[in-house]
Amino acid sequence: MATKQLSISAAVEITDILMAEFGEIGFDIFEDTASGINAYCPMDVYDSAAAHEIIERYRFLGPIDVVEAEIEKQNWNAVWETNYDPIRISDKVHIRASFHEPDPSVEMDIVINPKMSFGTGHHETTTLMVQAMLEISLAGKSVLDVGTGTGILAFIALKLGASRVHGFDIDPWSVENSIENAALNNCESATFQEGTIRDEPFTVYDVVLANINRNILLNELAEYVLRLKSGGILLLSGFYTEDIPFLIQAAQPLGLKLEAETNLRNWACLLLCKN
Repeated sequence: MATKQLSISAAVEITDILMAEFGEIGFDIFEDTASGINAYCPMDVYDSAAAHEIIERYRFLGPIDVVEAEIEKQNWNAVWETNYDPIRISDKVHIRASFHEPDPSVEMDIVINPKMSFGTGHHETTTLMVQAMLEISLAGKSVLDVGTGTGILAFIALKLGASRVHGFDIDPWSVENSIENAALNNCESATFQEGTIRDEPFTVYDVVLANINRNILLNELAEYVLRLKSGGILLLSGFYTEDIPFLIQAAQPLGLKLEAETNLRNWACLLLCKN
C-alpha cells in the first residue's frame, strides 16, 4: 500500500500544531527535517481536503510550504536509514536501527527498524514516556501498551523487569513491525495484536502505557481504567502542556490521581495512579 508524504517547511511552533492536527485525520508518522517535518498517512485513509484545510487554517501563523509525494511500501526502510540516527534517553537507553553499532556504555540497547510505524524514540512524547518508565518500578509487573507503534515501550518494559507485556495497535503495519522488532530485542515474550482498546479483553494490568493524542486519550480513558488494577499506574503522553487540565479533569472522576507530570518542548507526560 502506498503512503502519502507531505513535506512541510514551517517554523517549529507551526509544525508542532500541524502534527497534532494531522494525527486526528490518519497521519501516524512524523519525521523531523531541517526545514520542518515530513508527515505520512496511508493512502487508503488520506483525506486531501481535510489536510489542506488544516494547512490553510494555520497560515496566519507564518509561511507554510508543502510538497506532496507518494511513497511505496518497499521504499520506507531506505527513507529511515537515510535519516534515522541513534539516540540516548537519560543516559540509560540507547535506541538504534540494526545498521547502527551498539553502545556498550549504556544499560539498555534497543533496536528499532521502523516500517510504517510511529515510535523510534526521536519524538518528544516517546522520550517522555521512556523517562517516566525509568522512574517507576516495573519488576514483576504486567504492562499494557496502548497504540504500540514499533513496540519500543513494550521492549523497554520487559527489559526493566516486567513479567508480562501486551501491546496492540489499530494499524496492522505496527503489529507486524512490533513482532519483527521483538525478535531483534530478544523480547519474543511480548504479545501484539491488531485492534483498539475496546477490542481488548478485560484483563487488568499493573501499568498501562498510552502515547497517542489528546482526543483519543479523552475518548478512551475510562477503558484504560477498567483494565488497570487498583493502585496501578497509568502513563499518558501524546499531547501538549496546555492539554493537561482537560486530561486531569477527565481522570479525576475515574478515580485517577495525578502523581507526576513532565514536559519537553511543550509536549507533556502524566503519571496517574488508580485509587
